[in-house]
Amino acid sequence: MDISLVIFYCFEALPLLVSLFYLNKVRGNHFKWFAFYLLYIFIADLFGEFMNIMQIHNQWFYACLVIPVEFAFFFWLFYKASMTKTEKRLPIIFLGIYSMSLIFDFLYFAKHLFPFYSFSYSIGNLLLLILIISFFIQLTNSDLILTYRNNMMFWISIGLLIFYLGSLPYYGLFNEFAFKYVRLNIIYNKVSKILDCTMYLMFAFSFIWGKPNLQSSQSSST
Repeated sequence: MDISLVIFYCFEALPLLVSLFYLNKVRGNHFKWFAFYLLYIFIADLFGEFMNIMQIHNQWFYACLVIPVEFAFFFWLFYKASMTKTEKRLPIIFLGIYSMSLIFDFLYFAKHLFPFYSFSYSIGNLLLLILIISFFIQLTNSDLILTYRNNMMFWISIGLLIFYLGSLPYYGLFNEFAFKYVRLNIIYNKVSKILDCTMYLMFAFSFIWGKPNLQSSQSSST
């Protein structure tokens, strides 16, 4: 296995290990499911890499069991972080839009030999970025801005913003890169891995510095 891939898996495992260390902190709070999510993604990526080593095509595995879970989970997490009933509608609507784009991918792009379903991923990416920006607007307009360092969603959102904003051009044009710009694809893939590692580092910070009840107490008072 390539050393860069080993480093990536170490960063991916970091927030998982940290979450286990701080499990009592999030017990009884919805952030406990974030620890289970990290475990699921870590195991899924290891299995995906095993399929790659065994030269088994893993596109359908990621398209059906990994990427949709990622977007659905973070839509749900932003739903829980929303402070009013009106704001909670946005993640639900976005989940519906993403689901329709995913169905379109399966019905249309499955007929073609594309290595990656860029359409639904790009839709999910853009919708998630809107939720991230919306969260930061909510944060700056509330008393939570005074204790942002202890806000778990702050660190999670920073990590998501770094990865999904930075990798949007790459995954949005993945099929173009894969077929026409092979060398550029290799370079951008390494950049994407760096962004990924940074995201997982922010996830680890969310457990170390975060106070899970901070968000819920503010939500119940609005």
